[in-house]
Amino acid sequence: MLVGAAEVFASGRQIEQDFLKPGKRQLADVVVSKGMLGAAFAVFDELLHGLEQAGYPVMLAPKDRTYWRSAVDERESPCKLVNRRHPALWSPSRPTLVFVGTVAIGLTLFELTETKEARRVGDQYLPLDQAEKYRPRSGWPQWSWTIPHAFATGRLCLQVYSPYPGTHWIHRWVERRPGELRQWIARIIRDIAKAAPRIASLVEHSEREAEKRRREWELERQRIEEREQIRRREKARAEATQQLLGIIERWGEVQRIQAFFEQAERQAGLREADEKARLLERLGQARALIGDADALGALAEWKAPDER
Repeated sequence: MLVGAAEVFASGRQIEQDFLKPGKRQLADVVVSKGMLGAAFAVFDELLHGLEQAGYPVMLAPKDRTYWRSAVDERESPCKLVNRRHPALWSPSRPTLVFVGTVAIGLTLFELTETKEARRVGDQYLPLDQAEKYRPRSGWPQWSWTIPHAFATGRLCLQVYSPYPGTHWIHRWVERRPGELRQWIARIIRDIAKAAPRIASLVEHSEREAEKRRREWELERQRIEEREQIRRREKARAEATQQLLGIIERWGEVQRIQAFFEQAERQAGLREADEKARLLERLGQARALIGDADALGALAEWKAPDER
């Protein structure tokens, strides 16, 4: 996993504080400045060899299960404000994991930054003590001001974490002086092994909670479906009733029309021959205009509530 990785990192572009951002993402999870690349890979190499020798294989996350990488806050003293870093630090496409039995534990090695009051000199920010070397004889111009700015410290932090979605567990080993991590490797390996049961417990708890949420959602889905079925039945009943009332109203209209024509034909039959013929002809024209009023045909097309 480390063979050739340092060269890929070294050929990557440098962003703020000289942090490296390689062009590839399927690499070991190391986030450092260019000046710390050699030291960081030496520490990581020694740690991974120690884990392998203890029987804990290390690899990039396999693709047969979903693993997540814990976010990195490289600030030595994080505050409540979100670390909105631009440009963003490099991150791998797959977490680096060590397996203690069947339990996966994530590994990230990164360099810390500290915030100092800084002044912009040329195209970069420098701590005030360094910027003073570039002070003009006439003093700093009025438009030159100081701001808090993050600088790489040359000290490393090893972050181990639970890579399982729905769980949260993070532990860090932070160097107070450069090179301390190499002195702690044996203890780090023991602590990683001790963390496996806790992470397994967190995974079980997460799975129980996920199953609980799934059952709650299933019950809610059933309730929603039942309410929808009741709504559809009530709608079908209302539509069927409305259609039937329309058919009944049409039936009454048909009876009224038929009664009119029957009465008109009887009365026309009592008139003189010429007038009778003229009236019957007009009745025929009126029937043709009205058309056939088939109320029973409409009833045959009616849909009952359970047919909707």
